[in-house]
Amino acid sequence: MESSPMIPENEQRRLVRVKELYQLERDGDEEFDCIAALAARLFKASIALISIVDEKRQWFCARVGITTHETPRHHSFCAHAILGDELFEVCDARLDARFHKNPLVLGEPQIRYYAGIPLWTDDGLALGSLCIIDDQPRPPMEPEERALLQTLAQLAMKRINSLRAINYIDSPTGLLNRLRLQEDVQRLLDTGEQPMWLVAADVVSPVFLNEIVKALGYVFSTELMLRIKERLQLLMPPATPLYKLSPTRFAFILRGDDAESRRATALFSTILEAFREEVVCDNIPIRTQLGLGVLRMRPQGEGRADWLRCLISTADHARATGTGWRFYSEQRDRAQLRAFGLLNALPTALKSEDQLSLHYQPKLDLRSGECTSVEALLRWTHPTLGEVSPMEFIPLAEKTALIRPISLWVMNQGLRQIAEWRRQGWRFGLALNISALDLEDEAFVDHLFPLLDHYSVEPEQLELELTESTLMKRPEMVKTQLERLVARGIHLAIDDFGAGYSNWAYLREIAARSLKLDQSFARSLDSSERSREIVKTMIQLARSLGYRVVAEGIENESTYRLLREWQCDEGQGYYLALPMPADDLIAWLDAHQQRNE
Repeated sequence: MESSPMIPENEQRRLVRVKELYQLERDGDEEFDCIAALAARLFKASIALISIVDEKRQWFCARVGITTHETPRHHSFCAHAILGDELFEVCDARLDARFHKNPLVLGEPQIRYYAGIPLWTDDGLALGSLCIIDDQPRPPMEPEERALLQTLAQLAMKRINSLRAINYIDSPTGLLNRLRLQEDVQRLLDTGEQPMWLVAADVVSPVFLNEIVKALGYVFSTELMLRIKERLQLLMPPATPLYKLSPTRFAFILRGDDAESRRATALFSTILEAFREEVVCDNIPIRTQLGLGVLRMRPQGEGRADWLRCLISTADHARATGTGWRFYSEQRDRAQLRAFGLLNALPTALKSEDQLSLHYQPKLDLRSGECTSVEALLRWTHPTLGEVSPMEFIPLAEKTALIRPISLWVMNQGLRQIAEWRRQGWRFGLALNISALDLEDEAFVDHLFPLLDHYSVEPEQLELELTESTLMKRPEMVKTQLERLVARGIHLAIDDFGAGYSNWAYLREIAARSLKLDQSFARSLDSSERSREIVKTMIQLARSLGYRVVAEGIENESTYRLLREWQCDEGQGYYLALPMPADDLIAWLDAHQQRNE
């Protein structure tokens, strides 16, 4: 009766290491092919194999004299070879009780002789064997032959280690890489008996690292990461390896006693304290921006399938917010997933005919009550999420290139609508919000001018609202584009004035006609004497400098009366008029004119 091979005591650990070689099964390797060919030639064998013994099969990294690339494990001679430390030899399989009924003996490839050397890792795991096979019985190997086959097996194992380093080692730092972390976490989830904490250390922002590379070069940035690695390794608990996740992130796993809450949080505090001191590289001190993200995992399949994404986003959030370290939060993660989903859906919305629309909110002259202009406000009706607030999706778009096509869409729709109203006899202006990104090159202005001509809109009818931060990036290019707009006759307004830098000298850089006071001022007039003094003074100063002053956020009559009394020029807010679709606006204007007469 055929004898099935025994299972090694370290089988689970061994199989984890075998999984590391799956890429080799798919892609092959020329050096393995050469070693197998050399073994066949030196021993005049009809078959030579570099075999890996998997859970239910053996598969071949390299093979000579056989076409199949795998056989069942319980038929495998190599599954017996990995149970010993030295040469496993079968001189005549027909006479061996373990193999005389084996299908590989009774049928193709008619195995009679087998000699295999196990392929051992440095930590005592037999992955498979280098073997030679013949269809004729042979006498036992001489010592010299055994030594030669052993040498070939060592060459094969060195190649396996080399490929493992390529696949699982981060070359610049010498640390285990992200792929190895994923394998180790999965192994611990499958076999672990203790809860574990995954920790990612986000040491600097990618933007900051890019600035370092541009200023000091790649060699310096690599050395900096080595210094950071060394500092982190000194703080790791015993037998806790450090992994390199990405150019700016490291990771480690806390298990057992190290995952006990007080001990773990004490470690986090120690790490953060250690990195309050600059990292000195080539005599240049660099201040890191360390953030630790912590994700608690449990064994036996209770971990999240997307744990790596959750871990990285948590560390990134901790670094970006300067909070030191944070546990993973499902609520925050849901918000991030929603944000990502919205960004993915925006390009489709721009092409759709029924998702994006403009609402228009009147701005009124506070002395006469006349509607001087309307501000175009973007609205998004998502097919499954419903109404999505612009306060949610516009800031997301401004972090990406999506803000540009959004601005162009709003510009085109707004100009088309104001042209239609002009044909109907209305003469109020149109205000559009633009982003700083819209002015960082010529594209926005180059699109705007032909549209003005296409819709026959007078430039003086258009007012572009921009925030005080517009000149923060590429100030010379932005100023050039603003000058082009003003030269064409388009009005500029500073939006949300007072909420940001509020630098009056900064206003000299922008030829704005109007200042729109941030709505937080108007909303606090009823409750704060200090706010009343500040707003009154700002209005007086702005008017003395020749600006028209627009107050946002007028939500009650008392605020409206105060702003009129202080000679604020224009107002906007829910007390005066809500944002509304184009068709409703005309009805509102008719009713408003009748009330004003």
